[in-house]
Amino acid sequence: MKTKHVGACLIAALALITTAASAQNPFAGTWKIDYSQSKVTGTSFTFAPEPSGAVRGTWGAISYSFKTDGSDTTTPFGNTDQWTKVDDNTWKVVARKGSTDLGTDTYKLSGDGKTLQVESTGTKPNGDRFHDTETYTRVTPGKGFFGKWKSTSVKVDAPNTAQIDANGNDGITWHIPEIKAQVALKFDGKDVAATGPTVPDGLTLAATRTGPRSFTLVEKLKGKPIWKATITVSEDGQTMTQVGSAAGVSEPETLVYKKS
Repeated sequence: MKTKHVGACLIAALALITTAASAQNPFAGTWKIDYSQSKVTGTSFTFAPEPSGAVRGTWGAISYSFKTDGSDTTTPFGNTDQWTKVDDNTWKVVARKGSTDLGTDTYKLSGDGKTLQVESTGTKPNGDRFHDTETYTRVTPGKGFFGKWKSTSVKVDAPNTAQIDANGNDGITWHIPEIKAQVALKFDGKDVAATGPTVPDGLTLAATRTGPRSFTLVEKLKGKPIWKATITVSEDGQTMTQVGSAAGVSEPETLVYKKS
């Protein structure tokens, strides 16, 4: 009986500590992206031909070569991509992580060669289907798919949720339920590995507190910075704004989250 009482007291004490930590942590809560107030266009990527006949694709800090013959290509994320040339105006890439299907991207080039549409389809780890579309315009000369492309419109039909819990008094645990991913961070700037069935190999995040309602978040892949953002919660605690950019480029995106 005494042991049971001690256990009950301990559970109650932990519950109080967790509640207090959440109350003092402005980031804790469930957050949904409000795309009507966000700015997610303006990012760019480049396709360039290589002497071997392969294609060099570069997206921010990520770059790798592939052939459009359907062969397997291991990406810097540790995934396997299969790029296929369907016709002169259509490329398709199927991505997998081990036996897990990550989705299919279809690149469609307009007849005049000035616009490129990327349609992404697939199933998230929680079973939700997604069907997103991003449109790019050409910003450098090039033939066919080759050249630099900049995003001008984005349509996301099934946004992910940010579920943030207090991690003691000096950190957060960030969950993304739809992809079954999470990372437990302290505001000490130390790299922490994220976990989840579709999380890239070697992906880490580090958080550093910059104010009572703000912190920076740095994402690295095998020790190399690939993305950085500043996250700020409004004074009323109902809006969280994330302003970030891929490493090595100045192409900031703004995501505005609303507490639900």
